[in-house]
Amino acid sequence: MNIKEASRILVLDPIHGAEVIAEELKELEKQAEVFDPYHQTFSKVLDYDLVIAPVHLNPNFEVIKHALEQEIPFMNHHEAVKEIARLKKLFADIKVVEVTGTVGKTAVCELICQLLKDKFRVLSHTSSVTRFKSAEKEVQFPRLGGTPANVLKVMSIVREKNLNPDIAVFEVSLGLTGAGDVGVITSLEADYRVAGGTKDASAVKKASLKNYESKNRSIVVHPGLLITDGDVGANTFGNKDNNLWINERENKVIFNRLGTINGDFISGEIAFKSFDLFYGEYYMNSLEAAFCAVLSLGIPPEEVNTNISAVKGRMKLEKLKGRFLIDNSNSGTKLKFLDEITAMARRYSEKMILIVGEESQYVCEGVDLEELKKVVKNVASDFVEIIVVGEKFRDKIEGENVFFSDGLDAALEKAVNDSEEGFVIVSNVKTWR
Repeated sequence: MNIKEASRILVLDPIHGAEVIAEELKELEKQAEVFDPYHQTFSKVLDYDLVIAPVHLNPNFEVIKHALEQEIPFMNHHEAVKEIARLKKLFADIKVVEVTGTVGKTAVCELICQLLKDKFRVLSHTSSVTRFKSAEKEVQFPRLGGTPANVLKVMSIVREKNLNPDIAVFEVSLGLTGAGDVGVITSLEADYRVAGGTKDASAVKKASLKNYESKNRSIVVHPGLLITDGDVGANTFGNKDNNLWINERENKVIFNRLGTINGDFISGEIAFKSFDLFYGEYYMNSLEAAFCAVLSLGIPPEEVNTNISAVKGRMKLEKLKGRFLIDNSNSGTKLKFLDEITAMARRYSEKMILIVGEESQYVCEGVDLEELKKVVKNVASDFVEIIVVGEKFRDKIEGENVFFSDGLDAALEKAVNDSEEGFVIVSNVKTWR
C-alpha cells in the first residue's frame, strides 16, 4: 500500500512532524488524522488504509499493536516524505542532496554550501539554520529540526517566498528519505538504540538505502562502510581504496572513477585552501564527504569553490577577548573528539580551560554522567580549569580544578574571567546551535 492508493491515513507522532505530513496529505485530497502515542490514550477501532509512523517509534505503543493485529500496512516518515515529494513534484528542476549519519551531518551540509558558494542558488536546511543563499541575497527561515517531515515544511516556505533554488541540501535524522539525487551517510560510529531499544540506529540508516533503489542514476555517498544492493550507485570516500580522498600534505582532493548523477565517471584532483584546525579526523571526513557529494551531483570540478573555512560551532577556531576559543559546542558534540581537540589546542598554548557537559533543555540525547566522569578524570591534568555545564552534573564530578555552571554562556564568561590573554578555551558542550 502506498499513499497514492490509500484514502484514509493515520499519521503518528506530531512531536516529530506528523502534522506536517498530514497537511501535505490533505492537499493530496487524502483523509489524514494525527495521533500522539506519547500523550493520547488509544480508544477506538482503527479504520485506516495506511499508518505512517517514524522509524524511531517504540513498537510497544498500543496504537501500533492494534494496527498490526488488524494487518493495516505501515510506512515510515522517511518513505512518506519521498512519495509526497514525488506526487507533488516538489523538486522539479532542483538537484537535491540529503545528509544523515551519527557525526558530522551539519558540518557536511555547511561545507557542501561553501563548495557551491556564489555559483548556485542554494537552499540549505540543518539543525542549526535553514536558509536560501545566492550571489545576490540570503533569506533565513524559522529554525526547524532534522526530522524528515521538515523537508516538506521547508519546501512549503520556499514556495511561499517564491524562491527558486538550483540545489537543495537537507540534514535528515535517522536515515535518507530517497527524495534526493545524492544521499550522504557521514558515519555510523557511536551507534545507539532507537524504537524503544529494539533497533540499532545504524541499522535504520542502512535500511533507508532502499529508498534510493527506484531512482535512476541516484548516488549514495558513504565512508566505505556499507554494501549497497539493487540500483543504487555508490561513491565512497576516505582513502585511496575509495572514489575520493584528501592528500593533506598538498591540500588536494583526489577523485578516481567517481560516478555522477549524469551517468559519467570522473577522475582528477582539486587544490583547495585549508584552514586552522583542518587536520583532524572530524574535518577530514566531513570535507571528503562534502566534496564527494558535490562532485556526485555532476558539478564540474572547475566550478567548485575552494576557499573554505571551519563551520561555526564545529571545531571552529575563534578569538574571544584575547583568548583562543575552539568552539565545538553543538547538538552533535561527542566526547570522543576531545583528545583530538586537545591536541589542536596545544598548538596555541599549554594553558587551557575546558568547558564540557550539556544544556539539557536544548537536546534530546544527552551526555552520560559516567562517561563524563571518566573523561574529566582522564583529562584533568591537561587543563588549568574544567567547567562542567548542566545542573544534573552539579557536585557529582570530583576534581580540584572542576567547577560547575548552569549554562554555556555563563561558563564562557567564567572561563574568560579565570584566564589571561593567550589562553585556549575549549568549548565542547552538547547544546542546540
